Amino acid sequence: MRYKIDKYNLSSISGLGEVARKNKTDKLEIEPAGNPDDSLCFSEVMELIYPLLDYEIYFPVWLVNFPFCAVAPDAVDHIKSGDFKGEKSKDCRGCVFNNNCSGFPKGYLKKFGEQEVCPAPDLPEEIMIEVEPKCNFSCRFCFNQISFARGGREIKGLSADYVKRIIDNVSKSGVGIIRFTGGEPMMRKDIFTLLRYAKGKGLETRLNTNGYLINRQTAKKLSGIVDNILLPIESSTDKKEALMTGVADSLKRKIKAIEWLKKEGVPVVRAGTVATKENISDFDQIAELIFSLPLDEWELYRPIPIGKKTDLTPYLINLLADKLIDLRKNSDRNVCIANAIPFCSIKDLNKLNAVSKGALYDDGYRRMAVDPRGFLKPHYFLDENVGRPTDILSGWQGDFMKKMRNLEFLPKECDGCPFVFKCRGGSRQIAKMVYGEYNKVDPLAINN
Repeated sequence: MRYKIDKYNLSSISGLGEVARKNKTDKLEIEPAGNPDDSLCFSEVMELIYPLLDYEIYFPVWLVNFPFCAVAPDAVDHIKSGDFKGEKSKDCRGCVFNNNCSGFPKGYLKKFGEQEVCPAPDLPEEIMIEVEPKCNFSCRFCFNQISFARGGREIKGLSADYVKRIIDNVSKSGVGIIRFTGGEPMMRKDIFTLLRYAKGKGLETRLNTNGYLINRQTAKKLSGIVDNILLPIESSTDKKEALMTGVADSLKRKIKAIEWLKKEGVPVVRAGTVATKENISDFDQIAELIFSLPLDEWELYRPIPIGKKTDLTPYLINLLADKLIDLRKNSDRNVCIANAIPFCSIKDLNKLNAVSKGALYDDGYRRMAVDPRGFLKPHYFLDENVGRPTDILSGWQGDFMKKMRNLEFLPKECDGCPFVFKCRGGSRQIAKMVYGEYNKVDPLAINN
C-alpha cells in the first residue's frame, strides 16, 4: 500500500494504519508529495506519522524518500531511500547520513526554508567505560570472558586521574552520554566521585550495575549524579537467579536496589535480561516480575557465545518475537531486543524488525567502549583496540571504525535487503568469532 502525503489528504493520515491492517496489506509505504505546491511541512505532519510506525508489528512501514533530519533519531530505520535525488543544503555535507539520504523534495527548501535542515554530527552517541575489572558475581554468560577478563579479573583497573582525562575528552568532543560499567562499578570506592565529575562536565551519566551493593544510603548518593541505571534480572525466582549469578540472594538484592533507586528519585531505572533458552521459556513469569517493579524500561539481549556455540535457534527466536509482539498488542509495554540478531534467522523478517533495535547499538555503529586495559574498542565484546581513550574522535574516525559504519564488513548475502540499515547483517563480532572474519554471515542467519 502506497500513500502520498499532500495538503489534500492530511485528515486521513491518522486512520491509515487501521485501514492498512484491515486490508491485510503486505507493507505500508508513505511518501511526501512530489509537487512543491501540494507539499506539507515535515514538522507539521511527522507527529501524525509516528503513530503509524507502531503498525510495524503487522507489516513493514517505510518512509520513502524522507530526509533523515525530518525524522526522529529512533525512527530513521524506517526511511527507505531509493533512486530519487532531492535537494540538499550545503550544511548536509557534514551530516553522518548524507550518503544515504535522498534529501528534501524538489522545491521544498524554497517554499519552507532551511529551518528543518539539522545535520547529524559524525560522533558516537555514547562512551562506555569499564571502570572496574572485578565483579562480585560469576554470571556464566558474561561477555567480559572474551575481552579484558579472558585471563581472569585480577588486572589493574584505570586510575581515577585517567578516567577523568577520558571524561574531559568525551565532554570536549561533543559526545553527550557517558556510561560507567565493569565488572561491577560499585566495587570501585571512587565511583561516586567519578559520576559527580562527569555530571559536572554536562554529560548524561549512566551506570550498569548488578545492584548487589546498592542500599538505601548508596541509592541516596546516586540520586542527582546518575541519570540512567541498568540492572540485570535473569530469572523470576531466587533459586534460578542464584544459578545464573553464583550468588544466593542476588534477585532479592536487585529488587530492593530497584525500589530504593526509584524512591530516591533516579530518573530512569531499567532492567535487562539475557534471552537464554530457559529465559525465553520462562518469559511470561519474568515479565510478570518485571512489571511488578517500579522500572522504567525492560530490554532483552541475545546471548554472546563464550565459545562458538549458542543455544538460540530459529524456533526460540521466533517464539521470543511472538511473545514480544503479543505484549505490545495487549499492553502499552514497548519491550525490545536490544542487540543484534539477524532478521533472516526466522522467516518473517519484519517480525524481528518490529521487536528489536537491530545492530544499531552494536559493533561500533553508534557507541564506543573503553576497557580496564586502556583499550578503545568499538563495543564491549568486540576486542579491537582502535585508538586512545583520551582521543575519542581519532579512534572514531579511524579506518576500522569507518569501515564498520559504512557497512564495508556487510556479507554479500545481505545485498538488496530492505532491512539492512537496521539489521546490518546481525552481529559482525559473532560472525568473526565463529568464522574468523567480520564480513561472514552471522551464524544465526544461515539457519533460515
